[in-house]
Amino acid sequence: MERFQSMDRILAGVRFDVPGLGHNDPATGSRAGFEVDVVRAVAEKLTGSAGHVVFTLVKDKDRIAALQSGRVDLVASQLTITPDRAELVDFTHPYYLACEGLLVRAESPIRTLADLAGRKVSVTDGSISERRMRTLAGVRLVVTPFSSGNVEAVESGAADAASNDLINLELMKRAAANPERFRTIDIGDAFDKKPFAIAVKKGSPALVTALNGVIDDLKEQGVFERILADNMARVEATGAKAVY
Repeated sequence: MERFQSMDRILAGVRFDVPGLGHNDPATGSRAGFEVDVVRAVAEKLTGSAGHVVFTLVKDKDRIAALQSGRVDLVASQLTITPDRAELVDFTHPYYLACEGLLVRAESPIRTLADLAGRKVSVTDGSISERRMRTLAGVRLVVTPFSSGNVEAVESGAADAASNDLINLELMKRAAANPERFRTIDIGDAFDKKPFAIAVKKGSPALVTALNGVIDDLKEQGVFERILADNMARVEATGAKAVY
């Protein structure tokens, strides 16, 4: 906490590839999305200014390493709390609960999780979805470095389906050039929910306590719900595209 207050900036690791969650807004040239706004809201509470943040791209497989190396001060990039990850980094209280989903082409015969047997499924390298799909018999994985690659694989025919957080898939579908070409499928009943939390370097109890207080206040005030709804509506209205 004291370290953040004495700094003129917070280095935050986020994703840049999912419109509505974390992407480069070509209209403004700045970072935009739900998780970007989560960090800004937290920064304003902690430091007095939402502008005291520098956003850095982190791939799913590199999120924890970025914290451990000191490349970033915190990560807010759909990092699901798991026991093995909690041994490596410290997590705050969750700011969002996600469920597992699939994205397929509109004409696909895939309707349920069981229909994935013998199919090619695109997943993001280092994600919980990758872990889960690896447990399914007969599924062949197409692993991509970014979540946006999941949709590209389905669109090109390199994969029959994409497995990712349902919120990711729904937003990427809305932002696609031809969203009507895709369907999303909720398979959340087959898996535990995914609690997304801010992660910081291991051994930061005072910072985690401070962040938890801020997150709890923002949740109680309905801030996270509002900024998620605003970002989803913006993608729907503008067809925002990710720019790398």
